Amino acid sequence: MYADVMFFFVSVAVSLGVSLNFVAISLFLLAVGLAVLTIWFWISARPEPEALAPLEIMSQAEFAQSDEESRKQMLNSVRAMPVIATPPVAPASAVQGTQQTPSETK
Repeated sequence: MYADVMFFFVSVAVSLGVSLNFVAISLFLLAVGLAVLTIWFWISARPEPEALAPLEIMSQAEFAQSDEESRKQMLNSVRAMPVIATPPVAPASAVQGTQQTPSETK
């Protein structure tokens, strides 16, 4: 189908007295113009959202080989607001199971 359409345009152009070289150069310039337009579109396209930054970090080999704490640090370094917090450290008396007296305050 595409070849038929191109043949039609070329035959019309030749019958009107336009040379085949002119048609070929025009098509080439059209292709170059479309390539320039495509490159401009890709360069000026919307940047990726910040929400996708952690996915980029997760795809790195360094992330896969690191421990849990450094993974959290790597993810929090690219986020606008860190969401993975380290768990709070429990007081020693709670870990050992001893009860605090009312006179003991923090």
